[in-house]
Amino acid sequence: MSQIAPYTGDANLAYNAAPQGQPSEAHDLDRLLGAIRKRWRILLAIAGGFIVLAGLVTLLTPKTYTTSVRLLVGRPGSDIAPADNDTALPVLNALVLQSGAQSAETLAELAQQDDIASRVIQQLNLQTTPGGLLGRVSVKPIVNTSLLNLSVKWRDPNRSADIANAFANAFVDQERDFVRSEAVAALGFLSRELPNARSKMQSAQTRLAQFQSAHGYLDATAHEQDLGARMDSITQHIDQLTVDQNEATALLDSVNSQLATLSSTVDSAKDVAANPVSNDLRTKLSDVETQLSAAEQKYTPAHPTVIALRQQRAALLAELAGQPSAVVSQTTVAPNPLYQSLQSQASTYRARIQGDQGELRALTAQRKAYRPTMKALPQQAILFGSVQEEAKRAANVYNALQQKYNDALVAKSTAISDIIVVQSASADAATKSPNLRTNLGIAVVVGLLLGLAVIYALDLIDRRTTDRDFATLLGLPVIARIPPLTTTNPKMLPWIQSLTLEAFLHLCVTLKLRNKRPLKSLAILSARRGEGKSTIAYNLAKSLAALQPGILLIDADLRQPTLHEKAGCSNDVGLNEVLHGETPLHGAVQNLAAGLDVLTSHGNETNPIALLQTTFEELLERAAQEYAMVIVDAPALTAVSDALLIAAEVDGSLIVVSADRGNERDTQRAIAQMGLIGVENILGVVVNRDASATGDYYGYFAKTNAALTAGLA
Repeated sequence: MSQIAPYTGDANLAYNAAPQGQPSEAHDLDRLLGAIRKRWRILLAIAGGFIVLAGLVTLLTPKTYTTSVRLLVGRPGSDIAPADNDTALPVLNALVLQSGAQSAETLAELAQQDDIASRVIQQLNLQTTPGGLLGRVSVKPIVNTSLLNLSVKWRDPNRSADIANAFANAFVDQERDFVRSEAVAALGFLSRELPNARSKMQSAQTRLAQFQSAHGYLDATAHEQDLGARMDSITQHIDQLTVDQNEATALLDSVNSQLATLSSTVDSAKDVAANPVSNDLRTKLSDVETQLSAAEQKYTPAHPTVIALRQQRAALLAELAGQPSAVVSQTTVAPNPLYQSLQSQASTYRARIQGDQGELRALTAQRKAYRPTMKALPQQAILFGSVQEEAKRAANVYNALQQKYNDALVAKSTAISDIIVVQSASADAATKSPNLRTNLGIAVVVGLLLGLAVIYALDLIDRRTTDRDFATLLGLPVIARIPPLTTTNPKMLPWIQSLTLEAFLHLCVTLKLRNKRPLKSLAILSARRGEGKSTIAYNLAKSLAALQPGILLIDADLRQPTLHEKAGCSNDVGLNEVLHGETPLHGAVQNLAAGLDVLTSHGNETNPIALLQTTFEELLERAAQEYAMVIVDAPALTAVSDALLIAAEVDGSLIVVSADRGNERDTQRAIAQMGLIGVENILGVVVNRDASATGDYYGYFAKTNAALTAGLA
């Protein structure tokens, strides 16, 4: 689509100087400065009146003078007793806390008492009551310090200083008396309690010593650890003896098995001689061999004599081979030394086993004897802890009482106050109130701020949408102002309709003359719903159709369409079906009047953005071929993104702003968003429901108005 040439008038200078609709601090400042220049008399009147009023109130208000005394709270080293020194006696605990340094807040409250005020009134002969004096006295602690600031307001500075000093001195004296009375009361109480505390401490210490002597306790933890160590030692010794006994038994079994295979004696000596049987056999063998040799010479080998002799020789050789060459003639027997050594080892192992068994029986008996003691340890520990805690508490109570008794004696003798005057009040340092110079300075600032606030409020009230206002606020020219279409008097409706018709005709002429090239497509936009955008689109289409037939009005709101209600037609078939390709354009449009067709839509589209992005441009091109101009009623810009896609596809766009409810900041943001995506075809602004527009047309319709008024009469 072709782009429209931007507006070149004066208003467009602001449009091009800054991003479209972008709110800027400089722009807001210029608008505020313009409002000040316009209503500077109101600003001066409000600021001057406030300053004069503040001055009169300051001058007429009676003057008071304030003097102050600075007091130091607390004695050096008087720290509050720590919590772990609490005793079992509530009264003693209270005395311990009272003897510590009191907080500055507590002393500030104690300083404002009727008895102190009465003492000051009597001392200075003041004509007032204690309550009246206390109403002029203020005692406040200085944050993060131990100082008190005592201030007195009075009509005379010297009298104010005297009262402040007297009040401080009376407070110091009262605190000193309180310390003295506190010490006396503490001495009486401590004198009665010390003997009882000493007796309880001695009794508790005696019970602790008896328990320690009876159970061998010096310390519960050490005693328990000692018993545990003993039991562990016995158990370890038993385990060692068991291992040793098993080892000795195994070794004894090994020695016994070796003894079973050995003899208790061995042959210690033997006498050896030649075997006589062998000698006899050799003699016989020699004779047989001699006879065999003679027979072999006389006979053949198969002769019975030769065979018999050979067999006899073989028998003698075999018998000779089975006889030993020597025999023992005498043997001596002795004890076996290896057998004796094994017997000695066996005796040693038996003695070792018996010794281990004896020690095991003794240690087992000891462990059995310790078990009742171990079981009784928790109960004994509880008893020991109770007795020990009782002795410790009794000692703490006695020591605390003794220390507090000594402190009370010192306090009674010295009676040092917890309050010290570090800076007295002086009439020269008094501050006067109210102060005319200070109040006038404050009045100038407050008066100017009040005047600016009033001017800003008036500017908001009067910021009705004139051509110059919207041209400045939005950076766009205002090309038409449409008066309200409703009236409370039905008889005035024809006149309002005439004005409205003329306004739309004026818009048509402006659109035609403003652009060098004819517009083929025009989008009607608004920042929010309710600005009257659909009404403007519908009436503009009717007006253009009267001047130039061949106008197509498209309701492009695929979410919440309303154009079919204003046109009084059906929306069963329309833009949705055309974009989906289900129905051709000529089959979906409806004729509203001569030269005016409408293409409605229904709000059941699941993905309007995708549908508009893919086929809407093609639809505009087809419609431009069949119609002289296409007017598109788009959704609100800030609600959805559909309108941005539509504005990017048309030749021109109009921004509709309602004069009675329009929010220029929303419109500025919408225009800035259009500029961000490169849409630069905005022709201008149409101000809807502009009541001031009726005055522009009144002169032209004066006769009609007079006739209507006469008719009403």
